[in-house]
Amino acid sequence: MRWIVLALLVANLATFAWFRFFSEPTMEVPAGPAAVRPEGKRIDLVEEVPAEVLTPPPSKPDPIPDRAEQTGAKALCTIIGPVPEAYQGADIVERLAALQVPAESREIEMEGQMRYWVYLSPLGSRREAFRKLRALQAEGIDSYVIPKGSLTNGISFGIFSEVERAEALAGELQERGYPVQTREEPRTYLERWVVLEPGSDDQLAEAFWEQLQLDYPEMDRKQNLCQELESD
Repeated sequence: MRWIVLALLVANLATFAWFRFFSEPTMEVPAGPAAVRPEGKRIDLVEEVPAEVLTPPPSKPDPIPDRAEQTGAKALCTIIGPVPEAYQGADIVERLAALQVPAESREIEMEGQMRYWVYLSPLGSRREAFRKLRALQAEGIDSYVIPKGSLTNGISFGIFSEVERAEALAGELQERGYPVQTREEPRTYLERWVVLEPGSDDQLAEAFWEQLQLDYPEMDRKQNLCQELESD
């Protein structure tokens, strides 16, 4: 019996020695970083994309041209006048300003009655013009040298309000050998008017114009091309 126990003990020691010194140890693979696949383009699901990216922004409407651009017409300004006194123009401008309608009192060059100019075309120099003038005056012909303008150094024989008188004088001088000509010249003068900005009169009720007509019956209201009212 004792030999059986001893034999088992020797067998256990031999088995332990075998596994301890002769079996191959199990190698543990150290944990390392996981393999990384190269990342391509990101694919977003429809649910992940913001709504403003999927929906294009609303396009802005094309600007609508104003009335003058649509019709090809030039802008019109309403004017009130003529204004005899400056304080009257200031009063009208103040009334319009109270209604938030911009306006200003302004002197405008107006065309009056047509005149007719009898003249001799400009000569080469002022000296030549005065030489011609002396010859004309020696013959008793009333004339003078034109000092400035488009007919500078020409000879003027007068400006007439009746075309018949101008043509009669021109015919007489032509018979005497002078190549005179006639030309229409509008007479201009300055008048004071109250000028409203284009389209601003649309803000005014008819009652305003009725009251203004009662206060200033001598004044008129009309429209003119704005560019013709610009100051030089």
